[in-house]
Amino acid sequence: MMGLAIRRLRAAPGFAAAVTIMLALGIGATSGVFGVLDGILLRPLPFGEPERLVALTHSIILNGPSKIDQSDATVLLYQRHVTSTFESIGAYRTRDVNVAALGEAAAPPERIAAALVSANLFPTLRAAPARGRGFRPDDDRPGAPLVVVISSALWQRKFGADPAVIGRRLVIDGAEREVVGVMPEGFRYPSASTSAWIPLALDPVRANPGSFNYQGIGRLKPGVSLASATAELSRYLPRLLDEFPSDIPREMFAKVQLKPVVTPLRDVVVGDVGRLLWILFAAVGLLLVVACANVASLFVVRAEGAQRDVAVRMALGAGRGAIAKQYLAEALVLSAAGGVVGIVLAALGVRALRASAAGADLPRMAEVGFDARALTFALAVTAVSALAVSLLPVLRARRVAPGVVLKESSRSATAGRERQRARSILVVAQVALALVLLSGSMLMARSFAELRDVRPGFDPNGVLSLRVALPRAIYSTTESEVRLINRLLDELRTLPGVRSAAVTDWLPLTDDHNDSVITLEDQPLAPDAVPPDHPLAYVSPDHFATLGIPVLSGRTLSRPDPDHPVGEALVSRSFAERYWKGQSAVGKRLRANIKGPWSTVIGVVGDVHLASLDQPAEQMVYFPLISPADDGSGIGNAMAITVRTNGEPSALTSRVREVVHALDPSLPTYDERPMTARLANASARTRFVLLMLGVASIVALTIGMVGLYGVLAYGVTLRRREIGVRMALGATVQDVTRMIAGHGVALAAVGIAMGMFGAMASTHVLQGLLYGVSPTDPLALAATCVVLFAVAVIASWLPARQAASIDPMEAMRRD
Repeated sequence: MMGLAIRRLRAAPGFAAAVTIMLALGIGATSGVFGVLDGILLRPLPFGEPERLVALTHSIILNGPSKIDQSDATVLLYQRHVTSTFESIGAYRTRDVNVAALGEAAAPPERIAAALVSANLFPTLRAAPARGRGFRPDDDRPGAPLVVVISSALWQRKFGADPAVIGRRLVIDGAEREVVGVMPEGFRYPSASTSAWIPLALDPVRANPGSFNYQGIGRLKPGVSLASATAELSRYLPRLLDEFPSDIPREMFAKVQLKPVVTPLRDVVVGDVGRLLWILFAAVGLLLVVACANVASLFVVRAEGAQRDVAVRMALGAGRGAIAKQYLAEALVLSAAGGVVGIVLAALGVRALRASAAGADLPRMAEVGFDARALTFALAVTAVSALAVSLLPVLRARRVAPGVVLKESSRSATAGRERQRARSILVVAQVALALVLLSGSMLMARSFAELRDVRPGFDPNGVLSLRVALPRAIYSTTESEVRLINRLLDELRTLPGVRSAAVTDWLPLTDDHNDSVITLEDQPLAPDAVPPDHPLAYVSPDHFATLGIPVLSGRTLSRPDPDHPVGEALVSRSFAERYWKGQSAVGKRLRANIKGPWSTVIGVVGDVHLASLDQPAEQMVYFPLISPADDGSGIGNAMAITVRTNGEPSALTSRVREVVHALDPSLPTYDERPMTARLANASARTRFVLLMLGVASIVALTIGMVGLYGVLAYGVTLRRREIGVRMALGATVQDVTRMIAGHGVALAAVGIAMGMFGAMASTHVLQGLLYGVSPTDPLALAATCVVLFAVAVIASWLPARQAASIDPMEAMRRD
């Protein structure tokens, strides 16, 4: 039977190629997105008993309900007391560090991602070094000898995979640390880029209950529920200020309603990307359905074209089962060919998806690949597709009546409506499904256009940005940092083509972040009131000129002088309007904590989108690099340099790097990008979804319209005699064209109407991905209908022209 199917398909190469391509597109797209979905969402985390791992955060009422992480005090509190429901509770915080192997003085240190972790973090994850050891409790105390555990990649890069690496030393942020362990090659936590793990060394004496800068992670005891774990944490949280005294008033602490939150670690790692991936998977699933519907339509057309041959075979004794097996064999052969090509496309597609998702911030991408699980899924999809596309022809073959078919095949017969109905239903379904996909793509395009129109509040053109970290071991005070920064900016301003240069600790449209409660002198709060929380940034005076942020009133900051710091601040327009609407903000005083010296507002600047474009611009406060309230912590670990130039910003990168290295050869520069690239990256996730939905929509639209064209063209072939008779009786070319095209347009109109209901019901899943556009946006839906209708008209016009060119005498003579 397979041999007969292959011989029959060789005789129809166009049909075989069309079916193979359409199935390959559907199977390949579905299997490729499944590979990404499986790697990110469906696979368990790569740790022992990952279902017992949880993330520990808090809810708080501060400027409305919000979520915060752990403070060092809450971590120590939970580790001391919470033992009934947890096997262990660990903590970590991430930061970038400068690293060099001892003796690498000839080259600048490398900048890597690191994590400061509690000694029990590896045991909590059930992870152990492949070489050496993890951290001991004695390593995780203030003043302990400096040690580090490194990744397999860093071990190979810095030590050439030397088996005797244990005991060797690395210089990290200017301080030597002994390498005590090397993690396995596949270990990726907290992120795929983490290359070194350093003891966190929390100090109970200096713990700050109000500084929530640590991520908490715990392992539940067997059988413990999230509710039980939350309840035990809640029992001990009220002891926080008793065990770790603070300047925070107890009344204020009570008013913020701090409560523990326990969440499965997998949910935190994946974040909000799950819905995005399910949407993409549903989209390519619809594409596969459209492809199968079109292939089924082609099979029906092929079966109807061969009905006379089938009827002759059955009249000569062939059973209905043999005829059904013939169609099924053809479907299996073509589906297998489509599946093979689809698997190749899926493997290439996964690689392309990983590349296109680079800026979309998708988690666990390092674990994504087209492996045995994805291959099994692809084979299953291939088998299901074979059954789906052969089902209708097989069912129709079982209903073939040889006598009726032979009679309808005579000269006097025309195409029956019964045979047209199945093809028409499939075309309507294809058009409806294509509209659902196209409407989602249109909505994302509208959303992307809205994001592109958002004014970020700064001018990114001609601005280069890069980062430099000043190691605390070398630059131990803010004063030493500021002296280097002043020299660096003075040198940068002398470079040819440079108009201005500045430094900040929060670069717009990045995940830099610094919040603090703000106290206003002229708006005192009640003793138990919670001060408002606002984002703040530390900037050099030319920050606003370099980024093109307008100074609306007052003046900018003075040049930072480590010997004579001044209490100055600038606020954004929205901040000034919130607190001093109708008044001048210049001359008002504020401070970035509950106690301490006041800073005078010397100017108001334009609003800037610092976190993202799809959120309102932040109500910001800007402070100088050093002020009388400085606590000595400095900004070195998060310092960004911006340089405005008259030419192409990227061309200036090497010159800026040389200036930095000339001042201090031990400082690496990193994250070197024009600000235009950061602005483009701000809409990367929307662009990624638009790309994926757009490709699926275009393919589905093409398949649907090919199906419409195929049905109408085949209908013209079947109705040649009828059309010839009509034209012989006086029908004009325009009459025939309208008849055929009208049938196609009518089918498309029904599909569009049905698809509109599907679109209205399904586009709500895009709600969280849209910006400035409703899921039922009339403009997007109307544009979808217009595009689809226009394509349907074109697809219908071509067969109509073919019908209109029929010679009546030749048509009747051929039949």
